[in-house]
Amino acid sequence: MNDDPIDKLVRIGFSEYEAKAYVALLRESPVTGYQLSKLSGVPRSMIYEVLGKLTARGAALALRQGESVKYAPVPAAEFLDQVQREQEELIRGLKDELASFTSAPDLDYVWNIEGHENIMAKAQEMILQARHRIYLAILPVTFEGLKPVLEQAVQRGVQVVIYTTGDIDLPGAQVVALLSEEALSQAGGLGLILVIDGEEVLIGEWLSATRARASWTSSPLLVFIAEHHLRTDLYLPRILALLGDQALDVIQEEDRELFARALESHIED
Repeated sequence: MNDDPIDKLVRIGFSEYEAKAYVALLRESPVTGYQLSKLSGVPRSMIYEVLGKLTARGAALALRQGESVKYAPVPAAEFLDQVQREQEELIRGLKDELASFTSAPDLDYVWNIEGHENIMAKAQEMILQARHRIYLAILPVTFEGLKPVLEQAVQRGVQVVIYTTGDIDLPGAQVVALLSEEALSQAGGLGLILVIDGEEVLIGEWLSATRARASWTSSPLLVFIAEHHLRTDLYLPRILALLGDQALDVIQEEDRELFARALESHIED
């Protein structure tokens, strides 16, 4: 990404000439239009039109000194704060206006995400938007990438419950370390299950050190199933361990295949 301030000004709505003229004004002012043309590289034939646009958008001031007019910049911090306020107000208005045009979708989409960085970026975005509760099943090695945003969620008063395979340091969160890595994988999350506010779910799997994929959806049914799974099914290995041989009396024979791995781990022998 280019760090040139002129390029960044262009990205927030300046023309290239406007950006060059404003940066030149910040470096030296007050100056006449003729002087600014020489300083900025903006053609003399364009400089007064450019200055008119800069003063109109609140980036520059025209100062009359005797019979001449000189120009000075509005300080960058002051001007950019103004731009930020205007952009935020514009976006708030657009959200309301565009929402009125949006009809409820007929389908609940499932979006597929490829790559570790993309999956983690989506998980971070979800956690940052959480308002009430977060349920997360995760391996400790993956947790470190989400720790900063989870800490922010705790500070916002969001309920955070983490199911994992070992010790995780996250003050203010409820950490349930009851899983083996194999159990977490068998449970269906394969490395990551994240449910936010009962409204959206992200399920990710790491196929190798360089290959990862995930699915995201806001389908109410799938979100409910994922949250129910996190809050109940992940306790299954511990429950079976406590039941011991009695588990065979509880689970009907035709259903035992569904619990085969857990039964083998905790009952056989």
